[in-house]
Amino acid sequence: MLAKRIIPCLDVRDGQVVKGVQFRNHEIIGDIVPLAKRYADEGADELVFYDITASSDGRVVDKSWVARVAEVIDIPFCVAGGIRSIDDAAKILSFGGG
Repeated sequence: MLAKRIIPCLDVRDGQVVKGVQFRNHEIIGDIVPLAKRYADEGADELVFYDITASSDGRVVDKSWVARVAEVIDIPFCVAGGIRSIDDAAKILSFGGG
């Protein structure tokens, strides 16, 4: 039997974690780094960060928070949204994201 894993997905907009219903009416939940740390401390096996506006705004993920998250958690995490090229992906990887 496969092991069950907890992998929260945090929606990100303008450097904040947000929660919406069917991608509408988003409310700010809090700052990315403290929430990432809390999820890791509470037992998440991995984290997923999805920048919900990067692609539609034609920009890449803000790499500064990726590096800060990598400094405070010790679990794998991946980043999605606005990654259009191998170079964009390589930059995310170099900051610690997957």
